[in-house]
Amino acid sequence: MSKLIPDYVPPQPSAEFSAVVKKSRESAATYLISYAQKLSHRGLTERLKVHGVTVAQWVVLVVLWEIDGLTQKELSERVAVETPTLSRTIDRMERDGLVKRDRNVRDRRQVHVNLTEHGAALWRELVPEAEANLAQALDGFSDQDEAQLCALLKRVIDNMTDDQGDQS
Repeated sequence: MSKLIPDYVPPQPSAEFSAVVKKSRESAATYLISYAQKLSHRGLTERLKVHGVTVAQWVVLVVLWEIDGLTQKELSERVAVETPTLSRTIDRMERDGLVKRDRNVRDRRQVHVNLTEHGAALWRELVPEAEANLAQALDGFSDQDEAQLCALLKRVIDNMTDDQGDQS
């Protein structure tokens, strides 16, 4: 009778190797950036959930509060999300009465996304939530600390997009 699972047992890493990996993970910049983003996203998710809005919807709203009536393609570029993914987000936003889609009368292929009255008014509730989330993240930071953090993160972004094209 043949075995489906071989008797092979992978070697266990040594305590020394495990300690090096743990130290590397705890001090690796990319891990820390990712973990900080995860915590910030989680905090914003909880704050927005009270208002029935997701982080993906928040990002769309922020762009539309600045420039209402963008086409779905323009909006996709500004929020750095693939068009099919954005389309699903807009579907939910339309269902929830935050936005409406309007076809361009001159070019029926173009669909513009416009805020509804409700979507336009939500900034009064949502912006303070986002500001509170940011304040929590930067608690204890001086203005100089914040500026330095932003400058360093911009350098990381530049490094990651220079030779690879935009990776968003």
